[in-house]
Amino acid sequence: MTLQLQEKPQIIVDNKKVMRFKKVLIIALAFSGFAATAQSRSLNDDLAKKWLVCVEGDTITAEDFWYVFNKNATPEDIASKDSLNNYRELYSKFLLKVKEAKSLGYDTTYKFIKEFKGYKDQLAESYLKDKTVTDKLVKEAYERSIVNVEASHILIGTDYHALPNDTLKAYKLALKIKNLAESGQDFKALAKQYSTDPSAKKNGGYLGFFGAFKMVYPFESAAFNTKPGDIAEVFRSRFGYHVVKVHTKRDAVGEIKVSHIMTVVRPEMTEAKKKDAEQNINEIYAMLQKGENFRTTAQKFSEDLNTARKGGELGWFGPSKFVPEFENAAFNLDSNMAYSKPIKTIYGWHIIQRLDRKDIGSFKDIESELKTKVARSDRAELSKLSVINRIKKEYGFVENRDGIDGFYEYCDTSLISGKWQAPAENKLTTKMFDFAGKTFTQKDFALELTSKLVPKRGGDYRRLVNYSYDSWIENLLKDHEKAQLPNKDENYVRLLKEYEEGIILFDLTSERVWNKSVSDTAGLNAYYKAEQSNWTWDERMDGVLYKCINDSTAKKLRKYLKKGKDDVFLLEEFNKKSKLNIRVEAGVYEAKERPVLKGLKFKKGISKVINADGTFIVLKINNVIPVQNKELPYVKGLVTARYQDYLMNEWLNELNAKYKVKFNEEVYNQLIPE
Repeated sequence: MTLQLQEKPQIIVDNKKVMRFKKVLIIALAFSGFAATAQSRSLNDDLAKKWLVCVEGDTITAEDFWYVFNKNATPEDIASKDSLNNYRELYSKFLLKVKEAKSLGYDTTYKFIKEFKGYKDQLAESYLKDKTVTDKLVKEAYERSIVNVEASHILIGTDYHALPNDTLKAYKLALKIKNLAESGQDFKALAKQYSTDPSAKKNGGYLGFFGAFKMVYPFESAAFNTKPGDIAEVFRSRFGYHVVKVHTKRDAVGEIKVSHIMTVVRPEMTEAKKKDAEQNINEIYAMLQKGENFRTTAQKFSEDLNTARKGGELGWFGPSKFVPEFENAAFNLDSNMAYSKPIKTIYGWHIIQRLDRKDIGSFKDIESELKTKVARSDRAELSKLSVINRIKKEYGFVENRDGIDGFYEYCDTSLISGKWQAPAENKLTTKMFDFAGKTFTQKDFALELTSKLVPKRGGDYRRLVNYSYDSWIENLLKDHEKAQLPNKDENYVRLLKEYEEGIILFDLTSERVWNKSVSDTAGLNAYYKAEQSNWTWDERMDGVLYKCINDSTAKKLRKYLKKGKDDVFLLEEFNKKSKLNIRVEAGVYEAKERPVLKGLKFKKGISKVINADGTFIVLKINNVIPVQNKELPYVKGLVTARYQDYLMNEWLNELNAKYKVKFNEEVYNQLIPE
């Protein structure tokens, strides 16, 4: 089990959050094992094998403790006596909880066995990758990430597991189209005539610009390996055969940093409201053209509340982060501080200002991101294929094609309906392949095939046989390699132990702390009452906040408020020409909740005009609510988190009284840095 210096998560309110955390925790455990700190000093063999910790007769070696510590420590931690001592304390608590979980049999339940098997399989899969191949794919991805390709294509769709005759027919048609295009026929017209991609009827196969990871890998490779103006050699992807024409290539657009001003448009809004949003954005645009500051204007008028307080700033982003209309407008701005005309997206109207722009980072800058993308893309199959070929070679895989070729005579359309019956065993004697000292025959394949049969809606039964045969071989090879991992990789064994301990510890902690903090309402209420002075409201106003477009409007509005005019009158009076003149927000507020009220002392009645960084405010305060304790519903999440801490401490006190954790101080002192 990996120990972080922040010992426990904030599990608050419901079991769904607990389950989401659980998944994150287990995945983090799985991959943390590959990030052991390179700078850590190694232990000599004699020291490594000595026992360091003992819990009721169960011992942990210095090597195992040192491994876990180094996985979670920075180079500075490793060189620090205090860090090691702090980690020792956390590790002791962890061992107490694991001991309790095993004593209660949490590692023997059906739930645990099932869950552990799933994570074990997931972990083993991560070892079935070729690091050398992966590294090459990452470097290739970087080279392609700094270039955009503009291309068109024609698709001749065919199933990935189609029979040879069908694939040959599709290939010949694709080759014919390529020849027609190279002879001078219009590519767009050919796409509309032949392509099975539905969009081709409208766009003539045009794809625009794209970069790495935007297309399936075979398509990407063909496009990047073809010169502008040329047509790539016909190739196949899982969608079928492709004819790709590359138009141009350019440097990648990189990333851009922008601010925006937004008026919201939602589908459920009335047409009048939608028209108001358009009118408002046009008025805001006119203000900017007259010289108004973009940041201040965004703070005043933008309806994207998440960014308005920051002057509309969105931060850095690259292609495919936002909707195309927004991105195109942003990347078309040719200089910093330039802003766009109002543009429409599915979210509403925007005016976008470019703040800065940068090119793709260096390989070192984005290497980690590229590794993640490679692992998630179809190109990762190349790494897996390399491993499969290595397994075949290592364990003597030799195929006899007569086995599969002769198997078809026993097959028919009953495979599709799921009613196929294997013939007599004496007919299924032909060898299919040898692997790891064992011979697999047609009989073995028939058993595999019948065990997986389910009715299909249609298709060719021979294609089903092909797919099943390939999958059978791949799974046999992978399962064999997984079974050998404990003998091949010490880290794999350690990670399995982390999985085991992580699962049982999570389940027990959920029962004793996280779930209890939610279900034990009486205990939570008692804890809240004992600690309620820790959660208080600041002074609050109950009333209305008026935002005015300028000082003179605010002064005029204040006079009307003094005369007792209501909000309906005020909106009609001030917003005849522009709905931006005044905006009305009623509610109960702490000063710290609203940036424009920060530091303000509330007083009942009509306030003076407040200039909050160019936003002119008038308050109508009906009531000033003094400092008071917050009721539990308002702070339930915070109280629950604190209650979890309380339950955890109580539990640890109980475990300390029940079990004894003993350190071998002589060995431990040798781990402390000099």
